[in-house]
Amino acid sequence: MDRFHIPTVAEGLIAYAVERQNGFERHQQEGFPPWSERRRLWTDAILHGMALLEGETPDPKLMERYDHEMGTSRRGFVTVPASPQLQQKTIRNLRRFVSALEFAGGDRRRQMNVVWKLLDDMSSHLPWAGKDNGLDRARDEAEYALCRMTAQMPICFTRVLLGGDAGPHWVSGFVPGSVTDAEAVRRTAVYRDALLWYPEVKEWPALCTVCVGRDLPSAIGMASACAFDLEILNRIGDRFLKEPGVQQVYAGQMTISASPAMAKHWTSIQYPSLQGNRPLTAADLDVQERIGVEDERINFCLDVLADEKSVFGRQLSSEAEDSYVQAYTSYMLDSGRVDDTLDIVVRSPGGDEWFSCILTDEARESLRQKLDTFCVNTYAERLPSPPVQDGPAPPQMGPTM
Repeated sequence: MDRFHIPTVAEGLIAYAVERQNGFERHQQEGFPPWSERRRLWTDAILHGMALLEGETPDPKLMERYDHEMGTSRRGFVTVPASPQLQQKTIRNLRRFVSALEFAGGDRRRQMNVVWKLLDDMSSHLPWAGKDNGLDRARDEAEYALCRMTAQMPICFTRVLLGGDAGPHWVSGFVPGSVTDAEAVRRTAVYRDALLWYPEVKEWPALCTVCVGRDLPSAIGMASACAFDLEILNRIGDRFLKEPGVQQVYAGQMTISASPAMAKHWTSIQYPSLQGNRPLTAADLDVQERIGVEDERINFCLDVLADEKSVFGRQLSSEAEDSYVQAYTSYMLDSGRVDDTLDIVVRSPGGDEWFSCILTDEARESLRQKLDTFCVNTYAERLPSPPVQDGPAPPQMGPTM
């Protein structure tokens, strides 16, 4: 017996998307794709995932119908909103999908997070949120499942609290890895936010609580929580620390001196440049994860697939020294382009060593396409388009073809 009735889910999600298009829309976040575009990606990912769990081939006609109905609605044709019965059936199938994902094996959290995002989006739409259709329960179940699954991951993370209980200002959040000293705290996004929000504060009391998942006894040898893990942790907040499977392995207090000048520290670092006998291309890089947004940039961690001597001019990694190479790049929200400089880090037991590598314009565009595909496949979201410039276009310099 099928666990989901996929045509019913498609009908319900199409009706919901049409309602949102014809009704009140959510506030459009600057630098992010339109909500309509995100809903289409979420719907496609959910229908695709349901079919695969049922052992079926995804039906492309469902999304063709989605696009047809949205186009018809835009041309002013009368549309019928989803009935209470259709709402209930759609949400019931989404709940079953969440349950099936949790017990399907493997790390299915990204698929489940897409369901949560869609349910959370529905909660902002009164014709669905204001009905007795099980929406609140479904959204809570998806969040609890994400919480349970993340607590069973073999990861290490730190809850950083700046300011202490006495205040008057405090900032808190989860960060990757084991943060146990003042310098490590200064490198966290939580500390950077504190500097930007409260530049008048000269000293920050800090409490660092290092935790691991899967009931493991120590942080030694554990992988640091990735950006996706942190997205879930920071959404759920401190109650995640009480989830079965989460173990506290360290807690320490310290006081950190601060100054506004430190806020510029991270953008002023210059790394030694590397250059090989051929330029680095997008095919030489594999996207590992999206690691956050700051200073109008979306940052990504990459794995280097190419021969290091050919693209960097030297061998950086070494099995004998237990060292390996990672690369970092940024997608610039204001221009819609990838940064022209790639940051290269050699990680080893003795510490990290940083370098830089220049990307050609062709490599930057190919890498942008690769990052966009990664975001669609992993998060069901595209890279944001750059903002539209007001006023007439600037005059072109030089000849045009």
